[in-house]
Amino acid sequence: MTSDQIRQSFLDFFKKKDHIIVSSMSLIPRDDPSLLFTSAGMVQFKPLWTGSIPLPYRRAASTQKCFRTSDLDNVGRTRRHLTFFEMLGNFSFGDYFKEEAIVWAWEYFIDVLNIDKSKLYASVFTDDDEAYGIWNKKIGLNPDRIFRLGADFNFWGPAGNSGPCGPCSEIFYDLGDQFGCGKKDCAPGCDCDRFPEVWNLVFPQFDQAVSGERKPLKYQGIDTGMGMERLTMVLQGKDSNFKTDLFYPIIEEICRVKKTEYGRDANNDLAINVIADHLRALVFAIGDGIIPSNEERGYVLRRILRRAVRLGRNLGQAEASLHKLVPLIVEMYQKAFPGLQERREEITLVIKSEEDRFLDTLEKGLAQFEDISRSKRNISGEDAFKLYDTFGFPVELTREIAEEKGLDVDETGFLEMLDKAREISKTKAKFIPKGEWKIIKEGNGVFVGYDKNEIETEIIRYNEYENIIEVVLAESPFYAEAGGQIGDQGELTGVNYTLKVPDTYWLQGMIVCHCETAKGKFTPGPVIARVDMKIRKESARAHTSTHLLHAALRKTLGEHARQEGSFVEPGRFRFDFTHFKPLSEDEITAIEDLVNEKIMAALPVKKFFTKLDQAKKLGAMAIFGEKYGNEVRVVQIDDFSIELCGGIHIDNTGEIGLFKIISQEAAAAGIRRIEAQVGLKLFHHLHNNDVILKELSRLVGSSDKDLIKWVSETQQQFRHIEKEYEDALNELARTEAMVLLAKLYQEKSNFISQELKNYGPKGMRMVADMIREKAKDSIGFLYENVANRINYLIFVGDNKVKIVPAGKLIKEISKILGGGGGGRPHLAEGGGGDPAKITAAIDRLRKIIS
Repeated sequence: MTSDQIRQSFLDFFKKKDHIIVSSMSLIPRDDPSLLFTSAGMVQFKPLWTGSIPLPYRRAASTQKCFRTSDLDNVGRTRRHLTFFEMLGNFSFGDYFKEEAIVWAWEYFIDVLNIDKSKLYASVFTDDDEAYGIWNKKIGLNPDRIFRLGADFNFWGPAGNSGPCGPCSEIFYDLGDQFGCGKKDCAPGCDCDRFPEVWNLVFPQFDQAVSGERKPLKYQGIDTGMGMERLTMVLQGKDSNFKTDLFYPIIEEICRVKKTEYGRDANNDLAINVIADHLRALVFAIGDGIIPSNEERGYVLRRILRRAVRLGRNLGQAEASLHKLVPLIVEMYQKAFPGLQERREEITLVIKSEEDRFLDTLEKGLAQFEDISRSKRNISGEDAFKLYDTFGFPVELTREIAEEKGLDVDETGFLEMLDKAREISKTKAKFIPKGEWKIIKEGNGVFVGYDKNEIETEIIRYNEYENIIEVVLAESPFYAEAGGQIGDQGELTGVNYTLKVPDTYWLQGMIVCHCETAKGKFTPGPVIARVDMKIRKESARAHTSTHLLHAALRKTLGEHARQEGSFVEPGRFRFDFTHFKPLSEDEITAIEDLVNEKIMAALPVKKFFTKLDQAKKLGAMAIFGEKYGNEVRVVQIDDFSIELCGGIHIDNTGEIGLFKIISQEAAAAGIRRIEAQVGLKLFHHLHNNDVILKELSRLVGSSDKDLIKWVSETQQQFRHIEKEYEDALNELARTEAMVLLAKLYQEKSNFISQELKNYGPKGMRMVADMIREKAKDSIGFLYENVANRINYLIFVGDNKVKIVPAGKLIKEISKILGGGGGGRPHLAEGGGGDPAKITAAIDRLRKIIS
């Protein structure tokens, strides 16, 4: 069977068992701040077991895209570990339980897939007599083929730090003695490759709180997960995931592109396996809207991409080549995941841009690593940080290269350096619950804010910790942060107290108001919920403007300019979109003109709910990474823009007032970021600019309209003065160089040291270059004292460069002076040293070169 046939057979089997086939959710887990990526099929169903939302169905089946980082070091080294994988699963929410799950799993394996039952084994949780009995009596499996295993093997979950969990039963496949470890007690659960776990049948019975306390689930049920890749390996009779039709076409293409062979060298195969795995993971992750970066999910993508680039370079041909495999991977999955086809070009361009960027620094970084490793036993935190900060080496990549050479990396020191350099972006969302929820009434809160901004309602859940009160309202007019738009602000007024609401956010399906006490003592009960409409109105202006901007970008730049992310707050927004070069001034003007034209036209902004299929027929754009239900909300601006969007918007584009792009920059490889302002915030911005212009005009004694002319003339005068200064400095340097050359010849020495006053770094370089040109065996140390701190340089003539490169000499001298420096073999510069240590530094130099 092909992998496509296997996948379809699973879905068809459970469809006949009255399961609703649910499409895969994005690799970005929605409403779950405890997860970085979607890592299991059950993630999108967590609220259904807890009962926090109404059940849309009681049986479901899916093939879920999953991404896990826990096994990255093992990827490629074993037959089974992967970064990205598909998880086939069937689920029950308060419907069937253990017996049906086990019986149907066996039926699918034996009757549908025709797997040899003598190859199958089962395990159950240590004290799960019910599951053991079903395997033994109902299925007829002998006791010697059923294993009782502890919580490490047979108790699953929760996914993240809270949620559904319970005992499980696993099904193992025996690959044969040749894959075993040789131990007498080798059996399912052993770490060797003989008994891969193929299907895990989880029986969610508990809802685990953040504290670890477990309470019975409202809807106990079934959560099964079967690795598509492992099942394919078994059914196609392969001894590795990488030899199945899910990987081998990719491996063959890697070999073709890199002009290498698979199966002849273990290290070569390892590199090819890792590249195939990582590239497949990148295609799916970027396809879901995750872009390589230095933060959160993006950091993981950048890490695996750069690992693959280095391994690809080791295979030969150092140019960018990984992106060439994207069309093949997209084609392989076009039946199961057709959405990839729509983003093929974008995925390809993002990967190519990242490849090009890293290849620019890879060789220099590897050379730097070699320099470090030759002189040190281990890689210090400072060295690891330099490789990261200067050459783009994720610390995990540095560790991998170090392990290949038998070196250790001080990762603790690296993190300390990283902490000092910038605020580390944690792999967490904005809020993670710290206390425990007190439940007054069941429910997650119903959003009524499209129609109401002030209502009488009641608190149905609350959570108090660290002077923070988080509440869930029965009906909430507060918009919870989603789709890039920040949450509403406002206040809650209860009996004898007022809570300030500085933010509202989603948490596992709940609309949570993040509150601080403004007056009185909080007691749960009835409240008046009031949205700050001034703030909301400014946010709505900005949000509607993102829709106008998105349409304008696509009309001006082309259909490839798709939204990749946004952040909307009152009066301003950031907007990330796919584009591979900076916008020109003409393009910015055209985009601003088009958006403002639509604002001045005072177009109606229609918001309505409809079926997803109908919205697609209308041409509504969906944002990748978002999961949509059968009913969706559409925001339509005349015939100019139509998108799926659940955010808060104005009713007419004329309410925006005015739009202006404030800045643009690169957000990531192949992704541009625009920052724009609208409404009152833009008015204040323009007013401040006007004040600045008037003050500048006053200072230079010129009118506003003549200011540009004055600046242009002043620049010309400055360039003329700068040229005269440059000529004078060059002549001064030439004279000084001749004096020092004469001193060298007179002393019959090849070393010279000299303090130069008021030359500056550029002047000292001029002197050094002129001496080097005339004296090929010379070595020199030039310095100047600036505010009691030393700027210095070392130069080395061409005949001495290979013997004593300046870059190494500067490091030795910097240790004595207390400064820092670096450079090239013929000239290196430093600064920040102590003037009192100059003599000691010069003495040290003489000893080194003598």
